[in-house]
Amino acid sequence: MAFQTQVTTRHVDVSDRVREYARSRTAKLEQFYDGIVSAHVILGEDNSPAENKTAQINIEVYQKQLSAGDSGSSHEEAINLCVDQLRRQLEKYKSKLRSKDKDAHR
Repeated sequence: MAFQTQVTTRHVDVSDRVREYARSRTAKLEQFYDGIVSAHVILGEDNSPAENKTAQINIEVYQKQLSAGDSGSSHEEAINLCVDQLRRQLEKYKSKLRSKDKDAHR
């Protein structure tokens, strides 16, 4: 079951290709945990001289919200970094759920 992904931009215009890239990358998080309810991707720019692109991804799972934010030279790079952080958070969350479930059956 696919979850709803919302893409928002802050003070920057991004192409439809970048929006679709954000949706496809967040959809791949379902491989690690299939209980994701929704995702919200926020794309923007830093005010630094290098004008780094920023991405923040918030995902909702059962009774919890996980989030990751990072910046890179492009929005795609920032999205990849956020997805990697969320993958680790989901794996940790999933292992905690499993350990609690095992204790509940004792």
